[in-house]
Amino acid sequence: MTSAPSREDPARSNPGATEDEIDLRGHLGILLESRGSILVMLVLTLVAGSLYLLVSPPVYRANAVLQIDKKGSRLGELDELLAELSGEVSTEIEIISSRTLLGKVVDELQLDVEARPRRFPFTSEEGRLQVKQVSVPPELEELPLTLVAGEAGAYTLLAPDSQPILDGRAGEPATAPPGSRWQVELLVSELDARPGTRFQVIRRARLEVVEELQRTLRLSEKGNNTGVLSVVLEGEDPPRLSATLGAIARHYVRQNVERRSEEVERTLAFLNTQLPGLREELERAEGALSAHRAGSGIVDLGLEAQAILDRSVDIEKSISALSLERSELRQRFTGNHPVLITTKHKLERLQADRAAINAQLKGLPSAELKSAQLMRDVTVSTELFLQLNNKAQEYRVLKSSIAGNARILDEPVVSRLPVRPSKPGVIALSLVLGLTLGVAHAFARQALRKGVSDPAVVEARLGVPIHATLPLASNREARALLAQTHPHHPVTESLRGLRTRLQLAMRDSPNNVIALTGPSPGVGTSFVALNLAWVLADSGKRVLLVDANLRGGTLHRGFRAEPARGLSEVLGGTIGLEEAVRHIPGQSLSWLSTGALPPNPTELLLSDAFTALVARMSATYDLVLIDTPPILAVTDAALVGRHAGLNLAVVRAGVHPMRELGAALHRLEQDGVPVRGIIFNGVPRSSAGRVVSGIYQYDYPTTG
Repeated sequence: MTSAPSREDPARSNPGATEDEIDLRGHLGILLESRGSILVMLVLTLVAGSLYLLVSPPVYRANAVLQIDKKGSRLGELDELLAELSGEVSTEIEIISSRTLLGKVVDELQLDVEARPRRFPFTSEEGRLQVKQVSVPPELEELPLTLVAGEAGAYTLLAPDSQPILDGRAGEPATAPPGSRWQVELLVSELDARPGTRFQVIRRARLEVVEELQRTLRLSEKGNNTGVLSVVLEGEDPPRLSATLGAIARHYVRQNVERRSEEVERTLAFLNTQLPGLREELERAEGALSAHRAGSGIVDLGLEAQAILDRSVDIEKSISALSLERSELRQRFTGNHPVLITTKHKLERLQADRAAINAQLKGLPSAELKSAQLMRDVTVSTELFLQLNNKAQEYRVLKSSIAGNARILDEPVVSRLPVRPSKPGVIALSLVLGLTLGVAHAFARQALRKGVSDPAVVEARLGVPIHATLPLASNREARALLAQTHPHHPVTESLRGLRTRLQLAMRDSPNNVIALTGPSPGVGTSFVALNLAWVLADSGKRVLLVDANLRGGTLHRGFRAEPARGLSEVLGGTIGLEEAVRHIPGQSLSWLSTGALPPNPTELLLSDAFTALVARMSATYDLVLIDTPPILAVTDAALVGRHAGLNLAVVRAGVHPMRELGAALHRLEQDGVPVRGIIFNGVPRSSAGRVVSGIYQYDYPTTG
């Protein structure tokens, strides 16, 4: 008994040369093998991209540019009053995207009302409908109502359940009749359509429309601290898009002016409330002074009294002005604001000065004291009234001439071509995605294969030589006798190489019997045996091909014949070997089918009759090739292999894990049937004649 070669071959089992090495040639082979699936994936993604371009509505982009002036207005006191209103651009962005401002735009353009013709598959209804106002109960919001056009601008509005709600006419307000299920009001400003044309009318929730506008509106500052704001809005309707963005810009500029004039209006309103009281106070003081002069005569004040009077007048004027300023500041700031605290301290000092002056006035003669007090009241009231009146006039002028710090630099412009979807971008993305998915699928399928695909790995791990690597044959080719029908097929050429190796191996063999088996069903053992027998017979040797798979042999299909009588009948003694063997005309190849499948195949293969039959066939023919069942399924292969001088295992690429191959060889060795070589079947190949998985192909020139 010949012992199996050593399983450890350092020259062959170098991991760096087998599994761990990045084999670009192997990767190329995987891609070539999966080129069909890659092409299919590429076509599918291109079709999906084309469908997306067909069904996706075009999206246009509108752009407007606003300028926000951060510098002061140089209007004196107005600039001081409005200094706090000059915020950063980020603040202005929040103001533009606020629900308050966008809500005004929605109300102005009726963006919460949708009216369009209803479209059905393979049909389209044309018409024009303009809805100026629609009011529905909350339960009908976001639900489609159907407006059916009638004669001469008449129409009927239907509920979602197709029940009539109201009848109306274009240009006239329409209301649901009393007692109706739905309280709906509708004003159609224009209706131009054939009678029977249906339109879809939807009253959307105002808050949802505003929030949708917030999501689609994009605002950004061009550069750092430039004050130039870009406002972008995208949508499917260019005219509506331009109108919406224009309304947003106008409302923002108007609101900006209103915010800047708000302080002026508040101050002016305060001054207007103070002027009537000051006028009355002035008239009272002048009347009292006139009465005093009429009763006691004009009293000229001395120099000392005049100086005290002038000082008292200045203090009273300062106190009155500071009191007005304090009242004004209280409208804008809290009591703990530093400005108010400073004003309070100034007022306290002036009041202390006034108390000191009043004490000096009391030291004057009574006649001079009375005249000084009355003259002081008139002078203070006159100065204060004139001062407030002039200030109110200033603010009236400022109110009429005030301008905001924001303006529209560029009016809204809508892109001429849609920005989405981009045809070149979608096609390019489809190509990249298709190639990526196809390549990923190819390598994922290769990675998920549990079987070994590299013959070198099998040879290195198991220590058994690979006698032949047979390229993958198509299903149609696998059912035919390729060695006969395709003499130059890569499989046939590989079997010719195997024939040469077998001739050398048979020199040391105890007999001329070769047995073929495999680890499991479906590896192509019968396919290899059939074509190998034909190639062996081509060399002029008398070859007998025996189907020893008494559990379901299929070799007869390769010869397009019925099993008829065969091996089971010979072993049963019903017929002789000469009667069971069938010959191929014009060929030195004969074959023996299984015959009728016996109930006891193992017992027949263990019998002395089988031993004698093998010896007789070996003596009659130059080579005897026996096809056996898979060893991991049944033990028939081991029973037959004991009589063979050379046992070969057929392995299919990518099907068997290394553990399964090792188990198959180990079972044969335990039964005293060492495997002398492995035939690697079904190795992927390329159609370009390049090397794939260790197979080199040669294409013979065609004649025609």
